[in-house]
Amino acid sequence: MAMPPRVIDPRQLRKRMLMFYFAAGVNLLMSFWVATAGGSQAGGGTLIAVMFVFLGFAGLNYYMARRIHKFLRQLQDGVSPPADPLHKDEQGS
Repeated sequence: MAMPPRVIDPRQLRKRMLMFYFAAGVNLLMSFWVATAGGSQAGGGTLIAVMFVFLGFAGLNYYMARRIHKFLRQLQDGVSPPADPLHKDEQGS
């Protein structure tokens, strides 16, 4: 049984994109805070590991925001966005 196509709301996508950008900024700030204030409270290896975790999540959030931004631009330009490869079987291909 095929699922009906979901309606894409550009306002919801824009809110989600801004949320990802905000989360990336927060993760960068947390990484900076760990680098500056965490030295007196944790060992060097732990400090670097925590910093890399925050930087990794900042990168992931930024990547997701850019993907949503690209999708929104395609939606606004009238170009049909590429089909979701995960649901290819449900689309009849």
